[in-house]
Amino acid sequence: MTAELVDRIKAEREARVKAVVGKLAHEVPELADLDAATLEKVAKVALFDEVKGKLRRAADLERIDYQGERETFLHRASKTGSARTKDLYGRALSRLETWCSARGISPLELTPARADDWIADLRAQGKAPATVSVDVAAASSFWTWMERRHAELHNPFRGTKARPARKAARKLAVPSETEIRLLEAEADPILRAAIVVMAQGGLRVGALPSLSINGARWSAMTKGKEQSGKVPEEARDAIQRAGLSLRLPFGDFTATRILDRFRYLVRKLCAAGRITALYSVHDLRHAFAVRLYQETRDVYAVKTALTHANVSVTETYLRSLGMEG
Repeated sequence: MTAELVDRIKAEREARVKAVVGKLAHEVPELADLDAATLEKVAKVALFDEVKGKLRRAADLERIDYQGERETFLHRASKTGSARTKDLYGRALSRLETWCSARGISPLELTPARADDWIADLRAQGKAPATVSVDVAAASSFWTWMERRHAELHNPFRGTKARPARKAARKLAVPSETEIRLLEAEADPILRAAIVVMAQGGLRVGALPSLSINGARWSAMTKGKEQSGKVPEEARDAIQRAGLSLRLPFGDFTATRILDRFRYLVRKLCAAGRITALYSVHDLRHAFAVRLYQETRDVYAVKTALTHANVSVTETYLRSLGMEG
């Protein structure tokens, strides 16, 4: 246990002793005749178990390798999610650590009240509700993971009411086949290849950097799972026309770079009235799901193609599009 931590606990104890001494003198008539020194001894005895508990907990926390646990958590996040997930979690924990450091406490000393204070500070800084929600979700995920590994820890974010209320989700808009063709026609060759792959294969944009084509089949990692299938001939043709390698066509591009280029194109076409909505790259995946379901009327085929863990997710996905389940 560090000397700094012991000194802080001692200082807190002295402050509590003074407060208890004053309370004893006014609220316990039987002790009114005792001198100040004796009252202080009585207060210290009364607070003995409280201080002992704090010291024991401090010793327990001192044994936890916070930085090591943090790195392990982020490493596993990158294995089960995307690189973007790891980045978001890391940034959120860094903001929380900075906040704790400014108050002279370890992140492991967070209480529900302190967790609420951190959330309130984030909101007071003018951060968007969505950003605050992501930070809280990331921190909560880390603490839930930590409490499974250390019995003395509990997630201080569980049950918080300080998190911003969720805004209504954006109404789903699925681009028509005509609009997808227009997006392809107006895109540069590389972006066009990405659009064709997402619309024809149902891939997430985060899977594109890992996409690999071998013969008649392709595979990619998406949210920690492998997605594979038969290469649509149109997708193969678009990749080759863009001068990209079939082995790893988008290996030199980040998902964010592709997303930004797509967003710029969509805004330009929407402003010109040539498409009806500000579509996201994920809407191309929705378009794929709609087309596949209309062709097969088989929700399980859609589930498999989208690599959903459970068919109920796919059913929700289709119901949200106003389609029968």
